[in-house]
Amino acid sequence: MLDKNNKEAIQLLIDTHNETNEDALRLISEHYFDIKDSVKTKIYGISEREISFLLTMPTKKIYQTIRFPREVKSLNEISTFFIKILNQAREKAPKNYPKTRIEGLIEKTLNLETYITKVTSKRVISSNMIEITFKGGLEDLPDLKNDSFMYFIVHKDIKHNYPHNFTMQKFRELGAGKENPYSAAYYTIRNFRENEIDVWFVLHANPGPLANWAEKVGKDDKVAIWGPRTTFSPPQATKNYLFIADETAQPAVLSSIENLEEGSEYKCFFETQDETSQFKYKFAENHIEWIHRKKEKPGQGTELEKTLSQLELNNENLYVFGAGEAKQMSIIRKLFKEKHGLKASQINFTGYWRKTI
Repeated sequence: MLDKNNKEAIQLLIDTHNETNEDALRLISEHYFDIKDSVKTKIYGISEREISFLLTMPTKKIYQTIRFPREVKSLNEISTFFIKILNQAREKAPKNYPKTRIEGLIEKTLNLETYITKVTSKRVISSNMIEITFKGGLEDLPDLKNDSFMYFIVHKDIKHNYPHNFTMQKFRELGAGKENPYSAAYYTIRNFRENEIDVWFVLHANPGPLANWAEKVGKDDKVAIWGPRTTFSPPQATKNYLFIADETAQPAVLSSIENLEEGSEYKCFFETQDETSQFKYKFAENHIEWIHRKKEKPGQGTELEKTLSQLELNNENLYVFGAGEAKQMSIIRKLFKEKHGLKASQINFTGYWRKTI
């Protein structure tokens, strides 16, 4: 039985696929269901037993259902099954059928490396943000710039020495559960130097495994990191940028604006708790508007959405890049599509984390 948190996460998954992966749904419609003339395909619903699709035809609507081989209990099982459906559709499609966004993202991960590096220093950025510097073992790490992010894999024993052959594949083979001593999450590279990176970690009142590790870790403690990847991909003609981020995504935004072409215009809306959790940024201080949650909890602030709904935008050559709590980003994505009328290619919103009830 799926609990309330899982059901909310599933709804976010449905919204994300319907809003950003229309090409994958079209591939499923045409070459899994063998229905070539649908105008639009959407995921209609997901339960413990099945996933349902709604295919809008020129003159009618068709519902198609695929049953899971067994009752699912987690979001990961559902995501894995969706990829399986997509792969089956791909096998039936012509060789020249365009690659979908999801397939492109999966392809990018195939040759990523795992690096073992160690902490050299820590410093305070704000009341709820610290920077940790890692050095060593990163000689071959490529600099992708922009929102380059990596998967940090930490052990419950902070002093743990990773085996020399530790890889992302070995971590995956351990699976989820109490027997796995490792935890992992994605973080953005804030600064890149030869064989050295800086990464910002958000501090929480009730920290998860990674935030807890970041608070307690000390000099020479080790970590495994896998990647990197980047999602920042504005259309070629873009000259105007709008960035939206909570604390988790502010490093990605700062790194991205530092790599904008000369003459680009940009504005940042940064949500944070209060003035103590702001930080100084000399290169773009006048481009940042701080939105305070005050007594509201992270992921539940309403001021950011209110501010964005009141914007007057010139949509020409505009690219909007946003990241933060998954449900909040889903709401804001709909706002920019429905109220501000932006095209899908002009919008890039990512759920970096998800609040639990």
